[in-house]
Amino acid sequence: MQIMIDQLEGIVGKAHVLQGAEVTDRHSPYSPDAYDAGLLVRPGSAEEVAAICALAHRSGVSLVPHGGVTGLVEGTASESGNIILGFERMNRILRVDPEQMILVAEAGASLESVIAAAADVRMMPGVDIPSRGSATLGGMTSTNAGGVRVLRYGMMRENILGLEAVLPDGTVLSSLNTLMKNNAGFDLKQLFIGSEGRLGLVTKVAIKLHPKPIQEETALVATDSFETLIRLLSRARQEIGADLLSFEAVWPEYYDITTSQPGFGARPLALGSGIFAVIETAQWSEGEESRLEPFLERAFEAGLLEDAALAKSDSERQAIWRAREDSDAVLQAFPFSLSFDIGFELKDMSPFAEELRAKLTEAHPELEQFFFGHMGDGNLHIMVGGPEGKRDERHKIEALIYETAGQYRGSTISAEHGIGFEKKAFLGTSRSEAEIALMQKLILTLGGGINDGKVV
Repeated sequence: MQIMIDQLEGIVGKAHVLQGAEVTDRHSPYSPDAYDAGLLVRPGSAEEVAAICALAHRSGVSLVPHGGVTGLVEGTASESGNIILGFERMNRILRVDPEQMILVAEAGASLESVIAAAADVRMMPGVDIPSRGSATLGGMTSTNAGGVRVLRYGMMRENILGLEAVLPDGTVLSSLNTLMKNNAGFDLKQLFIGSEGRLGLVTKVAIKLHPKPIQEETALVATDSFETLIRLLSRARQEIGADLLSFEAVWPEYYDITTSQPGFGARPLALGSGIFAVIETAQWSEGEESRLEPFLERAFEAGLLEDAALAKSDSERQAIWRAREDSDAVLQAFPFSLSFDIGFELKDMSPFAEELRAKLTEAHPELEQFFFGHMGDGNLHIMVGGPEGKRDERHKIEALIYETAGQYRGSTISAEHGIGFEKKAFLGTSRSEAEIALMQKLILTLGGGINDGKVV
């Protein structure tokens, strides 16, 4: 191993090869095993990434790519004998072009930095997620991240024009397209979006930019049932149209725990309703009339709402979004917790939640359950929390949840988080044998993959 360490130092410099406690003392609350390899190399360019990949490929050593280490499926977990490849030095914004409506950045650039750079020219990226301060553009590309505005702008796949990637053998593939239309051969970027680093490491990304709204209007609403919420969503799509940015469902137990934290202040709405939702709309020009307030008034008249709070200030808007986004409240409240993201057709989301609640209560009564999600795109998040002793039953809990989800036609065990190590054993509940075989063939064709524990 010392020979390899010397070679790595020759590629990136001694200061950027970290070992021992310098690595293992780092901590990620989302992936406790992320730094177990004890060896971290920090390249500063695609050429250095290529040299590292080529060295690892020749030596038969697995690389574990790290971006912001905020993934929730153990995709960044490492072990002794692995090399962690961290993108923290490759964080530059390379181009912001409001006329072409694109931004090009290195893979280690945080989403927050991308948002700030775009805002300087009154633009914004289409994808936004709560971990924006740490999530990186490369990690979001590799996991095909979604977030709260998929309803309007789609996932990362719909927002990426081109990328640069390094293949497992060190080949640098430049497919950094910046054109909206480009049908010259295969769209090779699609191989790397959502493949979690198994086919290659993304080093640069060209993303679409969108005009930044003059103002966002945000409301928290309450209604009697999920079925009523479906009717409200359908009405919002018809009446608000493209100005509808987000429609997020929040079950009462989750709303209770996020809004009862010290320092949260007064709840935007009182508890007592069957389900809550965050609705956000956009205004694109000065003087444009509100779309959200009259929509809410009509919804009240139609008997679709029990209560609503329309944010009148930025602090009120932030409080509403914190009630939806602050899932760390669950992590902090329990010694043991798990998080799941499962995709359903809208009609199946509530029946699944009810069925799962009954099954978990019977099999694991010590666990508390929390449901929330991106209702506009059928993505349901489930979190469970309980005593430390339940950690030994983790696999049983996961199996119960994924097997229950698999009974619903068209469901997926991963709507946006990816597969990582956590869901590897359950991939067959969402993908056919033929699909998995083709994934394996692609990995072998491109050189055997980066981290042999990922995806398939």
